[in-house]
Amino acid sequence: MTYSIALQHVVPRPLAVVRESMAIRDVPSRFGPLLDQVYAAKKSGAIALDGQNVFVYYAGSSGFAEVEFGVGTATPFAPVGRVRYSETPAGNVATTTHWGDYAGLGAAHEAVVAWCRAEGHGLAGISWEVYGHWSDDPSKRRVDIYQLLNT
Repeated sequence: MTYSIALQHVVPRPLAVVRESMAIRDVPSRFGPLLDQVYAAKKSGAIALDGQNVFVYYAGSSGFAEVEFGVGTATPFAPVGRVRYSETPAGNVATTTHWGDYAGLGAAHEAVVAWCRAEGHGLAGISWEVYGHWSDDPSKRRVDIYQLLNT
C-alpha cells in the first residue's frame, strides 16, 4: 500500500486511558482487556466517552513502549481504578491514513517514519493511532497515524 504523508499542527485531544509497558509486538494480543477497563468506567457512569479508540505510544528501547490505550473523552475526570485522564500531544506531526486490516498498521507507521527521515524531520518518539468506527469489512477500517516531530 502507498501512503500519502502530510504535515499538520495538532492540539491536545482529551483521553481516558490505561497505561501499560509492553513490547510493541504484543499490542494486538494485549490491548483488549486494558481498553475494556476504560469502557467499564464509562458504563459505571464515571466518565463520558466520544467512542473513538486512541492508542498513544511513548517509544522505549528495543521494540518496547509505554502505551496508553484509550478512548476520546469530553472533559478531565478523577481516576477510576487504573483509568486516568490524559491527552494526545500537541505540536507538529507527520500523519497518514491507513485503510484496511489492522495487521497492516506497522507498514503505515514505517512509511511515516521513512518519510520523516527522507524529508529531514526529527522524531520526538511519540506516535498515536486514532481508530475509525469498526466495520466487518476490513477495507472500510480507517486508522489515522500521527508521529510527533521535534520542531
